[in-house]
Amino acid sequence: MIDVREAIDEIQAQSVDEAYWRALERVLGTLTARTLRGTFRAKIKGEGISERERVAQGLTELFASQARTVEELARKESSRNHGHWVDFSDAASEARRAMAFVKRGLARGAKVVALLPSSDMDVYREAAVRSGHEEDIDRGRLFLFDADEHLDVLKTAGVLAVLLLAIQGIIQVARGQGYPEVWFIGKIASSLLASTPPYQAIALRMESAMDSLVRTLPITFYCPMPDRFPGDPRLVTELLSGHGWASVAELALGSFGH
Repeated sequence: MIDVREAIDEIQAQSVDEAYWRALERVLGTLTARTLRGTFRAKIKGEGISERERVAQGLTELFASQARTVEELARKESSRNHGHWVDFSDAASEARRAMAFVKRGLARGAKVVALLPSSDMDVYREAAVRSGHEEDIDRGRLFLFDADEHLDVLKTAGVLAVLLLAIQGIIQVARGQGYPEVWFIGKIASSLLASTPPYQAIALRMESAMDSLVRTLPITFYCPMPDRFPGDPRLVTELLSGHGWASVAELALGSFGH
């Protein structure tokens, strides 16, 4: 069994390192030798200064400035909300914790859709009613979607297309109803991981597909996950690769909306 909470610190540290490299690449991609040459000659003047000295001094000054830029970009990159969140919790508190996500989405004027196995429908409905969202359910602002049929297709055929089309259809309907964005609670991947046997490869493909959607559509995805599940420890890193890293630790430690 993987204890996800034991991996959080390591995952968070890796995310910060990756943020710095992405920021550095963004900065250095704008620099060319020709630009540097012209800049150094205009900025660093003086009798007896060789090109080697000019370049050495220029690089020192330039990269001191670029280091500050990288630092700022890295902070933004590591804390950026990609619209793809994950939360680890025990089964008893999962639905209650998800209500913080529901509340935030509704406050933004979004339609909130929970993609759930049928076994979780009543649990989430009860949690929503206790949190004061009964009217939101009645008016369709919060919609609980029975995903059993799509889970069966994933387990038997491994085909994501039907589920992705259903999600895109939900988005189109919501936009037609005047909602500026759609916030999804997705228990598809966690249900696949909890199956016997666990469908790890399909769960990873599912999370990758969701990451692609949130980068191109006005949606946010929240994925409840058990804090323990069977599999190789490397699965944790693979599973979370598309999520907002700063959000991972924040949510796992229970500070999202609590």
